[in-house]
Amino acid sequence: MTILSFFTRASRAFNGYPASSKLLLLCTLSSGGLVAYSEAQTDVSKTSVQTNEKDSKKKRVVVLGTGWAGISFLKDLDISTYDIQVVSPRNYFAFTPLLPSVTCGTVEARSIVEPVRNIIKKRNGEIKFWEAECMRIDAANKKILCRSTIENNLVGNEEFSLEYDYLVIAVGAQVNTFNTPGVMENCHFLKEVEDAQKIRRIVIDCFEKAVLPGLTEEERRINLHFVVVGGGPTGVEFAAELHDYVQEDLVNLYPSVKDLVKITVIQSGDHILNMFDERISSFAEQKFSRDGIEVQTGCRVTGVSDKEITMKRKSKGEICSIPHGLVVWSTGVETRPVVKDFMGQIGQEDIATVFKAADKDNSGLLTIQEFKDVVDDILERYPQVEHYLKSKHLSKRCNRSVERSPGE
Repeated sequence: MTILSFFTRASRAFNGYPASSKLLLLCTLSSGGLVAYSEAQTDVSKTSVQTNEKDSKKKRVVVLGTGWAGISFLKDLDISTYDIQVVSPRNYFAFTPLLPSVTCGTVEARSIVEPVRNIIKKRNGEIKFWEAECMRIDAANKKILCRSTIENNLVGNEEFSLEYDYLVIAVGAQVNTFNTPGVMENCHFLKEVEDAQKIRRIVIDCFEKAVLPGLTEEERRINLHFVVVGGGPTGVEFAAELHDYVQEDLVNLYPSVKDLVKITVIQSGDHILNMFDERISSFAEQKFSRDGIEVQTGCRVTGVSDKEITMKRKSKGEICSIPHGLVVWSTGVETRPVVKDFMGQIGQEDIATVFKAADKDNSGLLTIQEFKDVVDDILERYPQVEHYLKSKHLSKRCNRSVERSPGE
């Protein structure tokens, strides 16, 4: 809800200052980070000229993305004041928290999507939508280069460009593979509706292959070994949904292999759901233990092939491999290349780069003082973040923590 309210306020900023401000809003999720960049310029001598131009030509607002940020922004924008154009490779909005449920049929895909054209049709005004992907942003000339994502052999150019007066970047993030060999080729992700539907089909394929005659018991076990890499919310929820799907439905359809199914969750940290309260993490681990879901913590995946997954156990430093039938990779997100390129053009750093620079001893962890230094750096670059922190009373809490623990 905080992200939704952020973009609601951004829309109101557009409505309040249509002629005298140039606002560039940048939303990118990189390890849970939100970065916004704005530039306001006011020229009193040109006010009257701009007012006349506004009457003859609307300012163009281009929105990239039809996810939570993009759709929330559009809902509160005064479309009678601007020429609004939306560019996205997805012609629908997806309720992403239910994607794990789609993988197992608990919820059908059509129940969590809403066509973008249905959404914009409800607004009293015209919003243009283009089903395409933004390949590059030309900040100097205020243009974007787009390419159609429609793969049918239809006539016409696939690439086109759009000029903008205001640009809203809400393309979200992409899966972070940490450059692990074999992940892109042999793993499945859970970021899009198509990902969930594909996983559902492959789970059934694994069972169908396992019941074929002529297979050894070991081969059947391998085909029915489902591995989830990443013990965060998405990975844990998918593992739980898959367990329920197997126990409530699939064992009745494939009774001959019901005792050969195995689900494994691999987590690099010491606990799953380690970003939440310790009690939640402990409860999840105990529940998985009762359900027969194996949790391997302190393991870092070093490679994935079509037959097995290789990992290193941090405690002993040993390398081991386990066979698999299906691997779902859910280890976090990173900034998309188009956003990285754009941030380089305007002199902005990725949030991951900011945190890496703050980690002076390269330990992968930040002390409270180092974290405060990061926050101070962000506040200097993006003053609007300070307003958000104060509204949530986070600024005072951070200062009190540093005063109590100056040496941590």
